[in-house]
Amino acid sequence: MATLGELFDTAGANLRAAAEQPVTSDRAAVSRLLDQFLADLAAGLSVIDDASPASDLGFHVAQARDALQTAQRLLPSPAAIASGSAGDGIAGATAAVNAVRDLIESHHGPDRAPLTAYAYAFSTRPAREYLVRRSAELAWEANRIVIVLGRGVEDPGVEAAFANVRSSLAKAAVFGREGTRNADWGIAAFSLALPVEPVQAHGSDDTRDVPERLAEDCDRLSRVAFETLHDRSGHRLSGSDLQQLSRWTAMGRLLSGRLLLRVAEQLPDATIAAVQREAAGALRSSAQAWQQSAAAWHRIVDLADPRAHPKLPPPSYDIVRRGQVVRLPQVVPHPATVIAHTSAVRVGQLLFGAQWRPDGAGRPEARPVREILDDVQGVGALAALLYRLPATGWQLAAAAPLAVKQAQSGLVTDSVEHRPGPDNPGQRRFYPVHHRQLDSLTGTYRAVMPAEQIAAAALLETARQGGASVPRALLDAAAHRNIAAQQPWGHAQTPRPAVRAGIPGLRTQPSALGGGFRL
Repeated sequence: MATLGELFDTAGANLRAAAEQPVTSDRAAVSRLLDQFLADLAAGLSVIDDASPASDLGFHVAQARDALQTAQRLLPSPAAIASGSAGDGIAGATAAVNAVRDLIESHHGPDRAPLTAYAYAFSTRPAREYLVRRSAELAWEANRIVIVLGRGVEDPGVEAAFANVRSSLAKAAVFGREGTRNADWGIAAFSLALPVEPVQAHGSDDTRDVPERLAEDCDRLSRVAFETLHDRSGHRLSGSDLQQLSRWTAMGRLLSGRLLLRVAEQLPDATIAAVQREAAGALRSSAQAWQQSAAAWHRIVDLADPRAHPKLPPPSYDIVRRGQVVRLPQVVPHPATVIAHTSAVRVGQLLFGAQWRPDGAGRPEARPVREILDDVQGVGALAALLYRLPATGWQLAAAAPLAVKQAQSGLVTDSVEHRPGPDNPGQRRFYPVHHRQLDSLTGTYRAVMPAEQIAAAALLETARQGGASVPRALLDAAAHRNIAAQQPWGHAQTPRPAVRAGIPGLRTQPSALGGGFRL
């Protein structure tokens, strides 16, 4: 999955390749393609509302297009461009520029509302200056193509028009570079907003593809967290979803720690090995925090999604005869629980091989360290990859209290400690969840957040020691600040309708319950 910086690099490489191709009889066709490229380049700056330097760049690009269109009118009708000519490079650059715009727009819905925490990435001037800076570089590369177009031209009108195009594009490049000295180059790691749709792990997967797919899982979970915080999803996280999400996340952290320890065993550099062991310890602490959040659901049942529940006795003959057996609903798990499970499996694939599954029999044998490092491109890259897990986990933990609040009206408990007084009418096993239980539940998720931060910081240090940069960390830090600033918005959300709590004689048959994921 290409990032913003990679797309700009692709566009520049295509333009440089086009400038190296000879242009003779197909000048008109190349001019038309170049005109389309400049139009799309200017359209990509539409996300920037600053008066300058984007406006200066856009003005000179428009001037270049006017002069280019003048040249087209004076040139013979365009002919078909042969494969491998300059036109192919310009077409490839145009596709990359359009992909830049699509990448940025993917973080907004049809109503322009943000879909991810990263949609706010271009709210700062340095981030917008990065777009202008890279667009100015592309204008300079386009200028080189115009130089080639103008060679050997005999028509003075066409020659003058190409000279005006070169002058305008040169000015665009100069103004774009001079006005963007404070550009935020960290924004280059900006990536496409993926839909919340799980991509399953299979035994036939190539382990070399696992790192990219694991990063995509993190992007999907990040979007789930943002949608939960802003209640923008039609499928809310239920109590069962949150419990299973916590369990699979805990497993992912444990496997990540074991992966680091496995690699540290055979590292010749004792300093890097020690840092990796510290990061593994931080991941283990994070796993414990997630497991505690899962355990906090032990005596709590979500009536709207009772996949996770205390063990219930079979219904008595009298209850069955009176027709009071209640079959609880079968509910499709939230995609986030499936994605969390899949991400844990992917870490296990790196450690044990593509065939590994959490429910496999026996103790699996870890893969050779050399193979692991080949798949992830080195020690530093491994830490940079695993960093994505706690960085995303922080966002999930921040959103979990709001998910609990949204599900509150359907939560019941059979805890003896919180059973109502003897004056409560009826013989009930389950009662509305007590506010102290909710406070304890949300408190466990708040405890997860600092544990995930510590793990992320430890992995960033490990990546640094391994010689790998993590530009994504700058984006995550900005996203986390936005989440922290906007978290109070969630307190006004309306809880979802649910079955009335405290149903007398609530019973169920075990066969009627859907199975959930288990660690």
